[in-house]
Amino acid sequence: MEPESPPRTAAAIDVVASASVPRQHTPADLRRRRWLQGLAALAAAALAPQGLAQVPGVSAAQATALQRSLVGFAYDDPKIVDALLRALASAVGGRALAQVAQLSSTTPAASLDAALRAAGLEAAAVTILVALASGVVNGPKGPLLITYNEALAWQAVPWTKPNALCGGMTDYWASAPVESK
Repeated sequence: MEPESPPRTAAAIDVVASASVPRQHTPADLRRRRWLQGLAALAAAALAPQGLAQVPGVSAAQATALQRSLVGFAYDDPKIVDALLRALASAVGGRALAQVAQLSSTTPAASLDAALRAAGLEAAAVTILVALASGVVNGPKGPLLITYNEALAWQAVPWTKPNALCGGMTDYWASAPVESK
């Protein structure tokens, strides 16, 4: 035997009937909707890859050429490159950064020093070189650490590693390294 359903009241019937009627939106509802849409857009922008918003005037190819010509190596992580370029734009100015990047991507290595000096960009190039090699940008508000473990200086000295990285098993350093061929 099935349980008998309770009788429907007039109030319950009104609630069910009003749910199917389209609701008229008030100005307060529209303001709330716009506010929620803005919050959603803000959240979506925070989740977007940082590499999508590049420093104006410096292309990805120029950023790679800049790193390779000044340091000899390039960062693999685009997030690090983006953070360094943004900090460097603040430290030396976006225009100087773009000019150094342009010169480094178009000037042969043997002539780059003279070209930077002739353009009056030697000080900016030194600041950029130090930042790329060390992962620390000396900006207007003081030093800003972008990366330590991935700093390009570690690639230039392959026989050592950042202090924060383990080199191997305990006492790995007691024996001479095995030569690789």
